[in-house]
Amino acid sequence: MLFLFFSNALISQDVGEPEKAAVTRSEWTIELFLNTAGGGLGFQQGWTPDYYNKHFWEINFSYNQNPKAVRTRNIYYENATPYSYGKLVDLFFFRAGYGYQRILNHKPYWGGVQVRYTLSGGFSLGMGLPVYLEVVYYTPDGTSVYKVTERYAPTIHNIDNIIGRAAFFEGILETQLRPGFYCKTGLNFDFSDKDMVIHAVEVGATIDMVFPYIQQFAYRKANPFYLCAYISYHFGKKKGIYE
Repeated sequence: MLFLFFSNALISQDVGEPEKAAVTRSEWTIELFLNTAGGGLGFQQGWTPDYYNKHFWEINFSYNQNPKAVRTRNIYYENATPYSYGKLVDLFFFRAGYGYQRILNHKPYWGGVQVRYTLSGGFSLGMGLPVYLEVVYYTPDGTSVYKVTERYAPTIHNIDNIIGRAAFFEGILETQLRPGFYCKTGLNFDFSDKDMVIHAVEVGATIDMVFPYIQQFAYRKANPFYLCAYISYHFGKKKGIYE
């Protein structure tokens, strides 16, 4: 009687369709991002030791614009180009570090969004590219003017004699290099409809600190750290365990 009872119970159970989860061993993505101070691009190469965790190496390059920078133009000269008054350097960051991701919500087999928590950090190199300007001076007799290209000097140059910004890469060999570190954390949302393809949006925050500090603007204190919120788009591929 017990045998017949359990047999009926097993026959009446509806197990439905089993979920099929793709098993992967590595991933790579290219990253394009915007943050509250500019934007940049990056690359990640990672491996997945199990279904929930991912470890990765990353590199990225970003431009950092001071939020108080105001572009202006000298209206008294023809062909004047815009520039940011008081800016001493254009600031960039090159980062290289290690990261970790943990799956918080799996993507259902019929589709949806996979959510991961991400944390990374490592070496950050601050690069201060000096600002060069087109400047005018009067001849000794005061009858005419001539134009020269000079590195911005707050004690010499002002809104009266600045025509505009010189070529962006003027003075690139004088770039200030400042080593430091960075930390990044956020949430990653993978919405790809294919198991082995990655299309993801990530939101979070980053902080960079370099030493010694880089003086970005004249008449203002150098920032000891650079904190930004960011949003990024990742696209790439996964590699299966048997590939």
